[in-house]
Amino acid sequence: MDQQVSTGALLREVARLHIHLQRSCVTSCCDTTVTQCTVLTELGRSAPVTLAELSHRIGFDKSWTSRAVENLVQEGLVEKVPSQTDRRTIQLSLSPLGEVRLRELNQTLNALAHQAMEHIPESEHASVHRALEWLQQALLALSEDKQLVPALEAVGGPSCACE
Repeated sequence: MDQQVSTGALLREVARLHIHLQRSCVTSCCDTTVTQCTVLTELGRSAPVTLAELSHRIGFDKSWTSRAVENLVQEGLVEKVPSQTDRRTIQLSLSPLGEVRLRELNQTLNALAHQAMEHIPESEHASVHRALEWLQQALLALSEDKQLVPALEAVGGPSCACE
């Protein structure tokens, strides 16, 4: 009997496959580690940020993030600049060379997405794109919802420390 996969299981599998392909592609095509890619893409999205903010955004331990940032600084991809408002605080941002590397990474990852879409009938591309936009909005809403864990507990769902 053919059993239908739950939406949650399907989403986890899609995310797993996508991340695996991205990691393989980035390390072989862009001479960039997965950690470097993660840091560079987040700095491209939200810089300038402090080390603590960056660690929180990417979900890495602060010491792990610090080592990754130091390596990127040594490679000339990230710049450390004292904050204008608090000289004790260091702001991290992409250097011009880091911006070039980020563009290369984005081009590589966009090409990967294009290759994946080639396996989907062209008549469905707009529907897939629309569904991804809806999913993105839903996940953003969940990521900003501080009441998620209490709401899950109230309906007898699993409790976790997800934020």
